[in-house]
Amino acid sequence: MLEAAGNLLAARQRSALALVGILIGAAAVIAMLNVGGIARNETIRQFRAMGTDVMTITVSSRSSNAVGLKRADVEAIPAVIPAVAEITPFVTGGGMVAFGTTSHNATFAGVAPEFDDVVRLTMQSGRFISFHDDYEAYCVLGARLASSLGGRGERPRVNAKIRVGAYIFTVIGIAAPAVQNPMLPLSVDDTMFVSLPNARRVMPGQIMGAAVGRLAPNASAEKADLALQAYLNPKLRDAYLNVQTARQLIAGMASQMHIYTLLLGAVGTLSLVLGGVGVMNIMLVSVAERKQEIGIRLAIGARRRDIRALFLSEAVILAVAGGLLGIVFGLAASWGFAWLSDWEFVLSPEAAPLGAGVSVLVGIFFGFYPAVSASRLDPIEALRAE
Repeated sequence: MLEAAGNLLAARQRSALALVGILIGAAAVIAMLNVGGIARNETIRQFRAMGTDVMTITVSSRSSNAVGLKRADVEAIPAVIPAVAEITPFVTGGGMVAFGTTSHNATFAGVAPEFDDVVRLTMQSGRFISFHDDYEAYCVLGARLASSLGGRGERPRVNAKIRVGAYIFTVIGIAAPAVQNPMLPLSVDDTMFVSLPNARRVMPGQIMGAAVGRLAPNASAEKADLALQAYLNPKLRDAYLNVQTARQLIAGMASQMHIYTLLLGAVGTLSLVLGGVGVMNIMLVSVAERKQEIGIRLAIGARRRDIRALFLSEAVILAVAGGLLGIVFGLAASWGFAWLSDWEFVLSPEAAPLGAGVSVLVGIFFGFYPAVSASRLDPIEALRAE
């Protein structure tokens, strides 16, 4: 092994080229597998932040005459369906919001007072909409919307006046920055919340087509889905109900993430195979250049398996060194991806061993043919080589 390492050091430039090929391939495998793990962890983190018992109901219309949900019907669900612990309706839309000389495009959400409890919304300042605010021109701003309306000047605060079309709303609260909830059809940070009656002012003609709730402890998501369909579908005209639970979404996303991780690993493995082809080419060149050396070794008593082991050792050293360097560069690349994405960096347990292991196997596989070719050289022909 030491002799093989000395031979590689003697041909530094050629060895460096082969090493770079293995390094890039191994780094690609490790980085892509780790990025898949980071994305999976981020998805799980988002669901943990909002809870795995969340469920959403949306109404899809079949015609322009479709009717939406009725507030009384939705609020009666926990009493009718014990599997649903709490639920609240909401309506969404969008438009321009103005504060002072700054205007910004925002999402509008007409909500009931229970909305902040159901979605675990926290306040940065002020308070959320209460039962006493149904017909008051009050609003709550998401954190990013409030920042955007500030522009280069002062941000809107509690008691600030916000213009939406011909209406003036008083800000009674600003929500704290929130993790994006995959179950909600809106981003809390970019939303202006008003009471359900006031939703008619900023979103005329919008039907109430959504609700968010939470399942009771140990409740079956499938049974809750069937009960909701049986209860609400007869109340809808030219529309149908969609029920989605966080548990269903987690199961589907976990399956998709697994497939994506395998695809990313396959792409990285392809890069590693290309690096292995480079190792084989360089080793074949080395065999051609060292024919006299091989002939001398065979002439003074070296066995063919010794020649084979020598060249195979050189390929393994390149593969192991490339794999180890690939671990460092691959982890650095995945850390950089997590940092740029503002995601938490986690180390995928299988990424480094798999990347390094595959790089060694690739080195052995692609180094075997040059080693065998070297061991099969005729000593007399090899000694004649110039």
